[in-house]
This record gives sequence, structure tokens and C-alpha cells, in this order.
Amino acid sequence: MKLRNIPFSPPDMSEKEAKMAAEAILSGWLTTGPKTKEFERKIAEYCHTQKAVCLNSATAAMEIALRLIGVGPEDEIIVPAYTYTATASVTQHVGCKLVMVDSQENSVEMDYDKLASAVTEHTKVIMPVDLGGIIVDYDKVFAIVGAKKHLFRPSNKIQEAFGRVIVVADAAHAFGARRHGKMCGEIADFTSFSFHAVKNLTTAEGGALTWRTVPGGVCEDGQEWDEYLYKMCQLYSLHGQNKDALAKTKLGAWEYDIIGPWYKCNMTDIMAGIGLAQLERYRGMLERRQEIVRRYDHGLKESEVALLR
Repeated sequence: MKLRNIPFSPPDMSEKEAKMAAEAILSGWLTTGPKTKEFERKIAEYCHTQKAVCLNSATAAMEIALRLIGVGPEDEIIVPAYTYTATASVTQHVGCKLVMVDSQENSVEMDYDKLASAVTEHTKVIMPVDLGGIIVDYDKVFAIVGAKKHLFRPSNKIQEAFGRVIVVADAAHAFGARRHGKMCGEIADFTSFSFHAVKNLTTAEGGALTWRTVPGGVCEDGQEWDEYLYKMCQLYSLHGQNKDALAKTKLGAWEYDIIGPWYKCNMTDIMAGIGLAQLERYRGMLERRQEIVRRYDHGLKESEVALLR
């Protein structure tokens, strides 16, 4: 029998992606600029959130979420034992204690009974993983954090606004997924996406962070919730610089300040151009994937292979 070489997750590219990337290159905006801002707006619209921030990876998105929350060395973050290393490694980037919860029997999701037992007065964040486009049971996750509210000890205004353990989704696998009529990105308190080359929507490398608005949430400087979080994400992703390159092009706006000694993980306009083209084609790309899944399901229905749902 002749063996066929099937490449692992080749990117689905077209002339649209090439055209949008070329537009960015020829426009003079190679780094964060108008295409990145447009991509952020369209992601927020797609996910039904007020804001989205585009970054260079889902790892950066998760770490920035933890820094916004203000996790410290005495705090604990719970993650599933079954996941990619980035989910766990970001906890070490911020210097807190990592707590792993094993999977349910015959499932890749966390065991929710074990999750409930793992929550202590030191728990600040639970990081579920929406694996393979399947959104975890957030009803159970939020029921657990609600039942454990009496243990929660906030240490800043963002934590006070939630008043409970904060849920940060690792949705690197799940852009475009939905559960009970809600889009991935609007379910957890914070959600990180990956646009790596093997994902179903790609910018070659890249990621994004979305969050839910907390009504009446007060941030550290009294700013409106979504604007404050967006501003802080910009600062964290660009060396603490309070103006990006696009803002500095405005008349008289060349001067800027460094607010803190932070990081460099912004998205480029070339990447965003690819992402914008992918978003235009995304419905058809998902339909094609669903067609392939149905064929696999049909071919495996008489086998003993368990299918994730």
C-alpha cells in the first residue's frame, strides 16, 4: 500500500492574505498601526466584547491578563493538568504558585469536584483551557467560584470589582467557538486567543486578549473599566510607553512618557493584515472544517474511537 504524506495543519492562505500583507508593507506601517487597530475592533465585534487587544502571542495575552489582575508571589493559580505548557508557564512568569487539577475520567476537561477542592484563600485565578474548539463548562466553573467567594481576599481594585476568584480562559484553540449562544471571548472574565500558524485563524504568530465588562467596576485611577484595561494592555505590551507609533503621528503628539519598565509584545500591521483577510474568509473556512469533521465522524462511527463534543 502506498503511504500518503499528510502535512500537519498547513495554513489556509489565499491571495487576500498576500494582498493585505503587501498593503501593510507598502503603506509604511510595518509595526502596530491602523490595520492592528482595525483587527482589534473586528475581533471585539466578533466576540461580542467592548474591546480586544492584539499581541504577539496567546502567551503574552495570558501573562498580561495576570498582570492586570495583579497576581503576586503569595497567590495561587489553578490550571488543568492536560494542556500546552504555556498555560502553566505564564504562572511562573508572574511568580505565583501553580496548582494543577487532573482531568475527569474519559474527558480532557478538569475534574470539577477536584477543582472545587483546590480553591483556597490563596486562589486568585482559575485558568480553564478550551481545548480543540470545545468550550469548557463555565457554568460549573462560575458556580465553584461563587460558592468559594467567602475565601477570596482581594488585594487591589480590579480584584475587588470581581469579589471572587477570576476566570482567565486559555482559548488558544477556540477562536470562533460558541456555547449556549455565547461566543468564546465573552464567557470567561478574560480570554486569550492564539493566531499561531497552526490555528484555524492565523496571523503567522500572534494572539489577542478580550474581557467582560464589570458593571460599575472601578479601576486604580478611577477610569472607566474597558478604557482602563485597554490602556494598561497597551502600556504592558509596548515598554510602558504611553503612545504607540500611530498616536505619535498626530500633530504635536511626538512626546511620550514611559509609565513603567514593562514588555514588548505588540502585534505588527503585517500580521494584522493577514488576520483581517482571514476574518473575511473565516465563515467559509469554518464551514469547510465542519464538513471534514462530519466525514471523520461518519467514518469512525462504527469504531471504538471516542469523539470529543
